[in-house]
Amino acid sequence: MTITQGELVPLVLHPALAKYYLTLDISSQGVDHDYGLPNEELTSPAIDPPMSSLKLENHQGYPQSIIVQASTESDSPDGVTVQDVLRTINEDSRKPSRRREWTKLSAEERAAVDGSFRERCKTEEELGQGPCRIDYLRGRNKLQILPRLSPDGEMLPAPEIPEEVLREGSQV
Repeated sequence: MTITQGELVPLVLHPALAKYYLTLDISSQGVDHDYGLPNEELTSPAIDPPMSSLKLENHQGYPQSIIVQASTESDSPDGVTVQDVLRTINEDSRKPSRRREWTKLSAEERAAVDGSFRERCKTEEELGQGPCRIDYLRGRNKLQILPRLSPDGEMLPAPEIPEEVLREGSQV
């Protein structure tokens, strides 16, 4: 199969990314989150067919798309791995908010993001760093990566989120 630049390709996500709700936590600095997944799942291709990069979009307040590149240190010749996806999301969520992202918000949205930021921060040092991208999710910290297209190329409907997950926190 030959894939051309910009062509929409039906992707199948690795079950570790599609099945579990993962909790984002940016409070533990420098920790490489493996979410308790076995090494064979972490080093598996994130998508089928394997690709060298993957664009993740969020339509619930996250300020921009996340581009995941296959790790050069990965032993996998199969492109983006599950670990690449998890590491990139974790790193991106820790990045400080940019003025451009902030100015796109309404006054009401700014107040909500600021409230989330102040609730997340536990120290004066954290407060001094300003809001991070995760604060745009306004306290939501559950992550479930969902494919946009089914294996046959059809758009997929938005999933039903189980009630017990909603009680724990909202989905990213």
